[in-house]
Amino acid sequence: MTRPQRVPWFRFNKGVSGEQRAFYERHGFIVYRSVFDADDVEVIRADAEQLESDTLAGRIPAEHRDRILQPSYDERGRASLHRLPYFTLHRPKTRELVERRGLDVLGPGLLGKPTWRFEDAIDGAVWQMKRGKRTSYNALDWHLDFPHDHPVAPLVNVGIYLNPATTQNGCLVVVPGSHRFPPRRLEPVGLPVEVDAGDVICHTNNILHHSGPVLDDTSRATLYLYYAAGEKPAAGTEFSHKAGDDFATLFIDSEAGAAR
Repeated sequence: MTRPQRVPWFRFNKGVSGEQRAFYERHGFIVYRSVFDADDVEVIRADAEQLESDTLAGRIPAEHRDRILQPSYDERGRASLHRLPYFTLHRPKTRELVERRGLDVLGPGLLGKPTWRFEDAIDGAVWQMKRGKRTSYNALDWHLDFPHDHPVAPLVNVGIYLNPATTQNGCLVVVPGSHRFPPRRLEPVGLPVEVDAGDVICHTNNILHHSGPVLDDTSRATLYLYYAAGEKPAAGTEFSHKAGDDFATLFIDSEAGAAR
């Protein structure tokens, strides 16, 4: 079995060095190892369990519930969710943890300009769970998070990994440098990015990426933060991925391939 190519990684010290920013600008992504410890990961996992329970029980406002990925159901008909938007808005422990660990420097540090973090608009921070076979969300097709001319762009996607991500359970696959070139009608050559729980992957809004299927019965959760340097929308503005759409225009693509 061929092992994935080794991906360079960096240590995060609550700042972005010149070397790190240069790597990000050239390749469109960067990996930081061991940003969160086991206790931190458990805080986010517990918050996810509570938010999922609150959502299923109807205790979360309808406008803050996911409208992109369908729930999965077990043999007893019990629902489980694959996507929890507005995560840090509803889970202050996780929001405080993110701030305490210094992640808010990543946006301005990698983009070289002031940024704002998604919180109360455009789905906010998003927790996402990929589960194994026979579920409604198992893989994600090639896509961009936002095109380069979207009003919020440029933007840094900061993924906090709550489980190990491997090729076996559908880790992130990027096309390094693809953010610097227009899309082509060619089969992309992707680079799998395997990481451990507590690691963070940052990538730009318009890098081409996907994640393969979960090939076993495991699951893998990630919390995504978004730091944008573009126009900041009003609170409550819904997610739109169409370039040039007005922020007040509601547009949600129901296909899993368009999910962030």
